[in-house]
Amino acid sequence: MKLKYLYLAITAFLMLLVASCSNKQDVGNFTDTDSYEKVRKVAWEFIEEKDWNDTAKEDWKSAEVKKIIADNSYELLDKTYEGQELLSVSFEDKENVVVGTPLILVDPDLNKVIGYMAGE
Repeated sequence: MKLKYLYLAITAFLMLLVASCSNKQDVGNFTDTDSYEKVRKVAWEFIEEKDWNDTAKEDWKSAEVKKIIADNSYELLDKTYEGQELLSVSFEDKENVVVGTPLILVDPDLNKVIGYMAGE
């Protein structure tokens, strides 16, 4: 009987361990009413600098901001940020664009563009 409870406890522990190790990258969403206006502006300035603004709608203030963990699916301008939590800024695309506007990664502490993911 005690052995049965031991196996149950071990199984429960392993399930918790596996669940906590999931590879989920989306850590959180933020809406227009949050305090990420500077992050959106820095990302939009990067979009304009790269001449990618022809695919995005001009309303950069409504861009979606998410917390993510940087990995090799992003083009990092500084590779030391891989594995760190960054902010991903996505702008709404204009209608009928072939390639979407890239996602822009921003360091939340420095408000500095760290990388991007090409649009699809």
